[in-house]
Amino acid sequence: MPAFDVASSIEIDAPASRVRDVVADFTTWPCWSPWLIMEPDCNLTYKGKAGELGHGYDWSGEKVGAGGMVMTALDANRMESDLRFLKPWKSQADIAFDFVSVGDSKTRVTWHMDSSLPFFMFFMVKKMKAMIGSDYDRGLRMLKDYIESGAIPSKIDVGGVVDVPAVVYAGKKFSSSMESISDSMAQAFPDVMNSVASLEVEVSGAPFSVYNKMDLVGQSCEYTAAVPLSNRISSDTQLLCEERPACKAYKVTHTGPYRHLGNGWSAAMGDIQHFKHKMDKQNPPFEVYTDDPDNTAEADLRTEIYIPVRA
Repeated sequence: MPAFDVASSIEIDAPASRVRDVVADFTTWPCWSPWLIMEPDCNLTYKGKAGELGHGYDWSGEKVGAGGMVMTALDANRMESDLRFLKPWKSQADIAFDFVSVGDSKTRVTWHMDSSLPFFMFFMVKKMKAMIGSDYDRGLRMLKDYIESGAIPSKIDVGGVVDVPAVVYAGKKFSSSMESISDSMAQAFPDVMNSVASLEVEVSGAPFSVYNKMDLVGQSCEYTAAVPLSNRISSDTQLLCEERPACKAYKVTHTGPYRHLGNGWSAAMGDIQHFKHKMDKQNPPFEVYTDDPDNTAEADLRTEIYIPVRA
């Protein structure tokens, strides 16, 4: 069977013993698991005692499938577990966490997976590695917040399929790696807004990004940073002036820092798959930023995610 391995890391401002104790207690996982956040009401059952071999949990849900994890090894610097999936298909994976002190009270955590796919899914290896790596990154960011502050500022509200009206906009196209997209947008939007302001045209709503191309395996994207306008502008400017067409889209609103936006996207894509919606590949997905990060606390930042679907 086609084998693959995944590893993601993050630094957490806490001693290694504290980080290890949290990870080795599976009752904390619903707080920071990148999958359980998709279906917080799924059925969970625990076994054994936290921090001891044999401790684990089983899950069963409509969206997250079913499976279980059991701790098989634990010492000061490493935890190992056996992970078994029952649904949507049966498979097994070896999971490990390494905890390395990088200062008096800072720990570098690395989350590993070694697994394989059924032989008929050999073509999915690269995509599976990218998907799990992205999920691990989301989970580690939530683990960091959970340990450092005791809370994770990430809330998801599902709006379902909605009608989105057409919008005329001005914008510019940019390219970025997925890792540096926040920094890219932090430069892109002031650039676009300054260009729009110089034209003295009326902005008619919140700024948004159109994701023209997203390469999950290559971890890169091409996007348009845009602002909606009351009317079209002249084409002889450095700005694009185009129309985002009317469409039906699956809407999810994420409230919290932009670093946790992946949770909203994961929830939206999981729902689309679960409810068997067909994505409209003629219309790219987009995000609308309803709050100004310059005067809104990051925990209160609302981002509307829209994934166009077929009528």
